[in-house]
Amino acid sequence: MTTAWTAAFRSAPVSAYESMTLIHPSRAFHDQTLRQIVRVRGAGDRLRIRLSNQYGKQSLTIARTSVAAHDTRSSIIAGTDTAVTFGGTAHVTIDAGAEAVSDPVGFATAGESDLAVSTYHASDAGLATYHPFALQTGYVVAGDAVSRTRLTAAEEVESRFHLGGIDIRGPEGRRVVAAFGDSLTDGVGTAHGTHRRYPDLLAGRLADTSVLNLGIAGNRLLSDVFGERGIARFERDVLAAPGVTHVVLELGLNDIGMPGMLGLPAVPADDLIDGLGSIIRQAARAGLTTVVATMTPFGGANGVSPGFDTPEGERTRQRVNEWIRAHSDVVADLDHGLRDPAAPAVLRSEYDSGDRIHPNDAGAEAIADIVAGAVLRAGGRARAPHGQQSRAVTSLNTE
Repeated sequence: MTTAWTAAFRSAPVSAYESMTLIHPSRAFHDQTLRQIVRVRGAGDRLRIRLSNQYGKQSLTIARTSVAAHDTRSSIIAGTDTAVTFGGTAHVTIDAGAEAVSDPVGFATAGESDLAVSTYHASDAGLATYHPFALQTGYVVAGDAVSRTRLTAAEEVESRFHLGGIDIRGPEGRRVVAAFGDSLTDGVGTAHGTHRRYPDLLAGRLADTSVLNLGIAGNRLLSDVFGERGIARFERDVLAAPGVTHVVLELGLNDIGMPGMLGLPAVPADDLIDGLGSIIRQAARAGLTTVVATMTPFGGANGVSPGFDTPEGERTRQRVNEWIRAHSDVVADLDHGLRDPAAPAVLRSEYDSGDRIHPNDAGAEAIADIVAGAVLRAGGRARAPHGQQSRAVTSLNTE
């Protein structure tokens, strides 16, 4: 059997020094252990951990790292704690703007696995590169507690810090879907700690498939405000991930709504169309099968997000959606599936989390159904292994 490395989990990085910090700030760690819980999908005999210092202002040193099977809350299953090394040593120093990829770790996964990644931060490296909306609780305690089965009196954190991804080595030819988008992909509006984001649900609908959640809440297609703009981060977040075969492109809604909230000029529909087209072409050149999602309704959003819903914005949304339907090979028509039949500019009430923008758990279920159907219609085969790496890598052992 031929095996290959494929991405099994990803968390799109965000800078601690941008606007998102006003909502969910990052933090620094000093003489502390951080335990983060992640779900990976796919059967493999080995894995490797990716730690990111993408937006750090100085070098980051991680003194010790381990991976284990997660039990409950901060606890791991006894006997599963496994040391992670980088270039054969326990510690790793990651330059500002870089990431580190661990040595292969002998740790088997099967189907769907909940893992705990523990890192000991001996020294302060400044505010962490992070993912603000993890929707999964992490745990922090003083000192080196990497190998403890349970972290007592742990501080709970709601963002994900420095952990960029996990790859697994398994049978070649597996389908890997990169869900690339904004808060709808990130899971805002769904229940915390329940894996109810649409990419989580999508993985359950597609046999033998890993789904990577590369959503960033507030992200835009064309502007750097909440994370790097989509057209800039696509190469790093999607094309550099090993084994990706499909991409689901869901971006542009914040380009329409946020300018009104911030008193900025509206983004022309033609600019959004050009941006989407740019990503579609990048994906095609890389041999990916692309599913393009239409933009969902936001009528009435001004009650929670003043200025988001404007007549001009609705006209732009409709025009871009028309372009997507007419020019995309495979469409996931979220607009049609989630809108109120009696008021097409409004999200259906049973799918509304309460702000007229973000779908709730039922809405995420509907999105997963629509996207699953589109992925299956799209077909597509695994692309050949590639060595593209768009960011600096401190340590890499592909074995």
